Amino acid sequence: MKADTLMPHDIHGIDHTIIGVENLEVARAQYQKLGFTLTPRGSHIGWGTANYCIMLDEDYIELLGIVDPSIETNGLDEALADQGEGLLGLALATQNPEETRRSLEVAGLNPSELLDLKRKLELPEGDVLPKFKIVRVTAGGLNEKQLFIVHHQTPELLRRSEWESHANGAKQITSVAFVVDDPESLADYYRTFCGALNVTLTDDTLTVRTGKATLVFIKERDLELLYPGLDFAEDLAPSPSLFAMSVGVSDLKDTEAYLRKAAVPVRSIANGSLRVNPEHCCGTLIEFVQL
Repeated sequence: MKADTLMPHDIHGIDHTIIGVENLEVARAQYQKLGFTLTPRGSHIGWGTANYCIMLDEDYIELLGIVDPSIETNGLDEALADQGEGLLGLALATQNPEETRRSLEVAGLNPSELLDLKRKLELPEGDVLPKFKIVRVTAGGLNEKQLFIVHHQTPELLRRSEWESHANGAKQITSVAFVVDDPESLADYYRTFCGALNVTLTDDTLTVRTGKATLVFIKERDLELLYPGLDFAEDLAPSPSLFAMSVGVSDLKDTEAYLRKAAVPVRSIANGSLRVNPEHCCGTLIEFVQL
């Protein structure tokens, strides 16, 4: 496992990714088949959206869907109509949201005001209300919903040991890939946002280390370089968009055995990863990798 990288603005790496889904219960069953354990359902106060979360060791994956289209969905209805299911957003983590916001403002990165968010988590013993603080940024060409920063005020409500054990051996998110028009034009922003030592620009591909994970910004024409052997024809969402996610596992051989036994179509890639195509992951390309 790679060590944490030092980042400015009291940011500590990935907090969670968000996958927008057309049918939340279908998505839950699909990710259970992939070998993930899901939390009980949560719902957002005042919105017609709900979620299931996949709690990994230090980060998590959120499946987000609409359960009441008659009320505000915070733009999820438009996103699904425009681009279909798939990765919608990435949240980075902070332990000190006030200091993070102040530091971003001093650096000229124009953060939003601190925003308060609650959601209802439907536990067998009764509902609880996890609370969050969010700082939104317009990060190097991405919109404020594609990349933002979150602080958990009640983390103990979101994590139980039984939710963090996964049949596929999943432990952490190791990378997220973005398709953008011009990765080079984003380099200066991310040097300020994530620290110059964490940013590498090579052959039109921008990589940004954030905690134990990597963010990769790449042109659509170069996807084959990052993901050799792509064998599906997907209509990508308009650039900029999130394309794929890698998940680190404790034993890749065990992961492959589980997926094949579960009849999940999986492909071994020359770079050593196991790939599951978007049609089996609610529109998201997922690669499992050995930690």
